[in-house]
Amino acid sequence: MARFRGIKRRWLTNNLSLIALFLLIAAVVFVAMVHNFFYSNLSSLLVTRANASASMFQTYINKSENEFFDGAKRYTADFVDKDKMEFEVIGLSGYVISSSSSSILTGFRPGTPDVAEALATQKTVPYTGVDSLTGERVMSVSAPVFLASGELIGTIRYVTGLSVVTRGITELTLVAIGVIAIIFFFVIFSNRYFIRSIVNPIREINETTKRIAAGEYGITIEKTFNDEIGELADSINFMSSETQRSIMIKNDFISSVSHELRTPLTAINGWTETLLHSEGLDKISQRGLSVILRESNHLREMVEELLDFSRIESGRLVINRTHIDLKAELEDTIIMFEQRLAQDKLHVVYTDNCDDEVILLGDRSRLRQVFVNIIDNARKYSPPDATIDISIEERGEMVAVIIADHGSGISAVDLPHVKQKFYKGNANKPGSGIGLAVSDEIIQMHKGELLIESTEGEGTTVTILLPLNEEK
Repeated sequence: MARFRGIKRRWLTNNLSLIALFLLIAAVVFVAMVHNFFYSNLSSLLVTRANASASMFQTYINKSENEFFDGAKRYTADFVDKDKMEFEVIGLSGYVISSSSSSILTGFRPGTPDVAEALATQKTVPYTGVDSLTGERVMSVSAPVFLASGELIGTIRYVTGLSVVTRGITELTLVAIGVIAIIFFFVIFSNRYFIRSIVNPIREINETTKRIAAGEYGITIEKTFNDEIGELADSINFMSSETQRSIMIKNDFISSVSHELRTPLTAINGWTETLLHSEGLDKISQRGLSVILRESNHLREMVEELLDFSRIESGRLVINRTHIDLKAELEDTIIMFEQRLAQDKLHVVYTDNCDDEVILLGDRSRLRQVFVNIIDNARKYSPPDATIDISIEERGEMVAVIIADHGSGISAVDLPHVKQKFYKGNANKPGSGIGLAVSDEIIQMHKGELLIESTEGEGTTVTILLPLNEEK
């Protein structure tokens, strides 16, 4: 059962337990019936024969005590069923007068209580049990014998060993067990075939739904049954196609709106910078224009992220890889951020653990975009006068860029989801929630890995791993 799980295990356990119980009860009833049939028939046979023999002795032999003894000796000597049972004639004293086994086997008391009971009650008495003389399990019947005058003269006794009967019952029991085992294994086989026809399609549906949940919209399940499972497959196929259509509409909308926003934002940025450098502006106007420039830049960054997200979703994000110095790109990004970090009263501690240049194949603009996203996130979640630690080092055939802040950190609940599209653990912080998703996609396209470690209240460490010897 170890390899059976879920519905298979539950079905087999419940169904087979019930069937096993039913078969066990059937086996017990069958064995009891066989036991009762054999023993009842044998007992009836011996009782009938004993009564018939006693009646024959009384009618034809028992004119006197001497005739009884003489007739007993002749009858036992001519007894035809010696190989099946033993016939004994027993006197009033309880001792064997004559036995079909041998003329020598006389003058002893039988080892079963039926003789004494038959003499005492003057009735035919059967007995099944152990013979105290031989230690063998036997069945015996003792019937009282009367003279023609009606006087009790003794008993006759039929006795047979039960080893043959026991062997017959055992053989039939083994046959019954064999039949039950065959039935049980047939039930297991038929059940496995039946549940395979249910569980396997369900497993396929489950795997497909997982792929749809992971973003593979539009995939379908092959419908093989026109039943409830087939209806479920139809529903999931419809859901997948409708989801794909909705995603395409959404991506087209995002792409269209983002493109439409770029033109006015470019004009706003251009004219704002022009006005900021014009003469005669008072402090309030300068401050207002600075706010407009900062917020329009922020909005432009969000638009660029949305465009990148749209490209990723539609498979149009392209990586143009050339040989670049990753360390130089990182340092340029840090220099670019210095003024913004200074405005937020943040300090960067940069550590270069690489002796030489770090040359690899990568897209310069896309990798710089990743650095910008992660450093900007560190800035957003860091308190004033905090430090942001940035370092670069080689790890075998990989290069690692580590960016660590000492800010609010990420909760254990949010941490597994921060790289998902549009996921924001803290709704109070600015951002679209797709920066890390885009960054993770870019790093994966470089065959690298983006690792995030965080402790709530202590800070977050982001590690970017990129291959050094990746071929074009």
